[in-house]
Amino acid sequence: MGYVLNELANLPVDDNINFYVFVVNGQFREPLYDMVEQNFMEIARSIGNHAVIAVGTDKKQFTTSVAKKYLGEGNTDSTFLAMLPALLITNDHPEKLHSDSLRLVVPLRNAEERFGGWQQFFTLLSTFVRGESDEFLGRFQSEDNLLEAANKVMELKPNFFGFGININELIDRWLKSGGVHAPRS
Repeated sequence: MGYVLNELANLPVDDNINFYVFVVNGQFREPLYDMVEQNFMEIARSIGNHAVIAVGTDKKQFTTSVAKKYLGEGNTDSTFLAMLPALLITNDHPEKLHSDSLRLVVPLRNAEERFGGWQQFFTLLSTFVRGESDEFLGRFQSEDNLLEAANKVMELKPNFFGFGININELIDRWLKSGGVHAPRS
């Protein structure tokens, strides 16, 4: 499913959605963001009925609102902006967000190289959010250690809701809990 939103608050609540993929970019046109935008309809169709991909009509405002909601008030600074364009992947709607919600920021700058092309990136993203495979996460894995790779590739800023969260532990717990789940009924 795909949404083009004027405001993050316009995203409908649907208990049948397992993952949300927010496309964040900032103010200026960026070829990597354009690649996602050009394939938006295909990605929306491919991720199925239990996941959502969303972009904003005002890219800068949408990016800021997604970052503030999912990463906290202080996380729209230059460090976050340097990661853009990116995807923010979560398992919770903005209105149902809690401290254990998954929050992965996937910068697009290395996606083509890391995944062997955009088609493979979009395919693995789709199978991940459909709950069919965790190979998408595995592409960030060095042969040594997934958490070490997550530190290098999936950059997240802690301090959600006024207290710090160890992102590595969150990812580790999520993977150990099964990570990939069947769609909710």
